[in-house]
Amino acid sequence: MPSDVLSNLGLAQATVATLGTVMIIGLGFLHRPSRSALLWSLAFVLAMSSTWVSVTGAILGDETVRRAGLGLMLGAPALIWSGFRARRGARALPWVGAAQAVATALVFVLVTDPSAYGLVFRLAFVGSSVFAGLTVWELRRAADRLERLALPLTIVSAAFVALGVGTLISGLAAPTTLGELELPRVLNGLGMLIFLVCATVSLLYFTSVSPSGRRAASSWPHFVVTATDRLSRAKRAREESWAVLSVRLDDPAQLRSAAGESGWLSLVAQFEAIVADTFPAEADLGREIRGRVVIVVCRPDSVLREHVRAVLRRVTELDVSALIDIQLSASIGWVPAAAGNYDLTSLIAAADAAADEATRHGGDRWERVRA
Repeated sequence: MPSDVLSNLGLAQATVATLGTVMIIGLGFLHRPSRSALLWSLAFVLAMSSTWVSVTGAILGDETVRRAGLGLMLGAPALIWSGFRARRGARALPWVGAAQAVATALVFVLVTDPSAYGLVFRLAFVGSSVFAGLTVWELRRAADRLERLALPLTIVSAAFVALGVGTLISGLAAPTTLGELELPRVLNGLGMLIFLVCATVSLLYFTSVSPSGRRAASSWPHFVVTATDRLSRAKRAREESWAVLSVRLDDPAQLRSAAGESGWLSLVAQFEAIVADTFPAEADLGREIRGRVVIVVCRPDSVLREHVRAVLRRVTELDVSALIDIQLSASIGWVPAAAGNYDLTSLIAAADAAADEATRHGGDRWERVRA
């Protein structure tokens, strides 16, 4: 029975790790590439490949292969920790995870005595849990640590530490049971399965927001689908407080030429951060081209006017003297959703035309289309 349980757990781990890898890469890294997302993707690739190696070893009855796969998997938490270090701009140290995975796999393969292997197994699991604890520490330093979707990884990482310490203490308290690993392997297998599920949920969230906890503009296809659906539902409900805004930097070609490519990317990142911070959390933000953000939002005109003024003021107050000698400004086109019959394409075109008009009048202003 224990072998059947372990075999089923291994297959469950491999399946969840594979699905998690597909989601982290497809919905995370490819959607919003970053160094942190790359390291998290590598962590899941390592977890996926190692679990399948372990399952293959169990199916073939090859204990060496099974142990090697198990050892490799214990390096994944260190790569997740490295991703959070990269996210806050610190040295990521990804080699630590790689070194731990290889070293653990080698030790598991080379140690053959049952009692010695039992102790090594428990110590290795504690070593992996150390990086789960360090991940909790990194999460506590993040601005978005209290977001609901950040909590699963925080909780499961803390539980990982407790499980690792408990597994070691139970073995040391009863030395005669060091070589008896059926129960620890079941508990650790369940723990790793839960860890993979929670890590997938939280890491998909962390790849969608900036390191400071600010929202970032969505990829254009995702934004179009979300905003179209939102406007359609607003039309059916006859909600009249919806609007579409086109917010863009003035003279983008001149800015790009003066700042260079890297400077231009920095300017755009600061501009988009201001827009995301200023508008309400429930507003949908999309970026089709750099230097322009389209916003779909539901707010009364008086409230929305204050948001528009705040964006223009904060853009002009932005200190970019280290990059260019030109003062930044922005133009905003503002269209009530009813003016375009709640059709996203028509509303964006009207908002862009209004933003053009604001630019022709010198920029640093907004133009509102009347319903």
